[in-house]
Amino acid sequence: MQATQCWFIGECMIELRRAGKDRFMQSFSGDVYNTAVYFRRSSTFTSTLISAVGIDSMSAALRLHAYEQGLDTSRILSLPNYAPGLYMIETTPDGERSFLYWRENSAARQMLTHEHADALESDAAHCRLLYFSGITLAILDERRRERLLALAASIRKSGGWIGFDSNYRPKLWRDKSSAVRWTDAALATASHALVTYDDEQDLHGDTAPSATLARILKAGAAEAVVKLGSDGCLAQSSSMPDAIAVPAEKVIPVDTTAAGDSFNAAYLAARLGEESLEDAARAGVHLAARVIRFPGAIIDAHDGVSQSGG
Repeated sequence: MQATQCWFIGECMIELRRAGKDRFMQSFSGDVYNTAVYFRRSSTFTSTLISAVGIDSMSAALRLHAYEQGLDTSRILSLPNYAPGLYMIETTPDGERSFLYWRENSAARQMLTHEHADALESDAAHCRLLYFSGITLAILDERRRERLLALAASIRKSGGWIGFDSNYRPKLWRDKSSAVRWTDAALATASHALVTYDDEQDLHGDTAPSATLARILKAGAAEAVVKLGSDGCLAQSSSMPDAIAVPAEKVIPVDTTAAGDSFNAAYLAARLGEESLEDAARAGVHLAARVIRFPGAIIDAHDGVSQSGG
């Protein structure tokens, strides 16, 4: 297999964050988009954003932002009568965040049409890594979810990696049973599962991070990471008898937005670079610690996440 590309399928939205009384800073963000950007900064692989936007000025600005971050934007659909979703970040004094969303008519919900999915399938042999999340699944209708999981199964069968973060957001799902069914189906395709324990607890009632690891590895993942916030993470491959615990770096957070997304990016880039599982987990912890020291999801490259060449 000639695998030269890494694909990131998900939604990028307009981001607003407070910059004083009645004032806001505007950027672009989304869980998969954040991972794509930080992965590109950490690797030399061609990193492709797969999504959909409108034909309005903000959609054009979003496309330009992705291009300026080093992403291949050639597989982003442009759809009339749709526009990017919008969200606003609210942060507490200790850096914890909450979000307000306006995304019901987001263009990204319309990606993976028959033609879009068929074009991806025809190039699947060139995909080294396909990455998506539970949020990607949640915003799609069932036909599009089926196309996404079929594409993931095809890429994994060809020897590519499938990275998946369950990233459970209850408000995006019709009900919990649907979320569990589709998340489990996605985990069954994943070679590399990178999940947050709180999400898995909510979805499956797991009683310990070790139980989450065991369940995911049993489902067929080659390796799994359970992120534990300020307690670091647990990581284990299917060939390891025991999990490795990696502590978090002690920093004072300003904004925890994209902590998990950036962890995933650094971890996957390190593993594709043939670093050990433990070193990859440490790279993830280190990047997440850098990102949460600054406001917003995408921090400037000079703030500690250098842009790679290639």
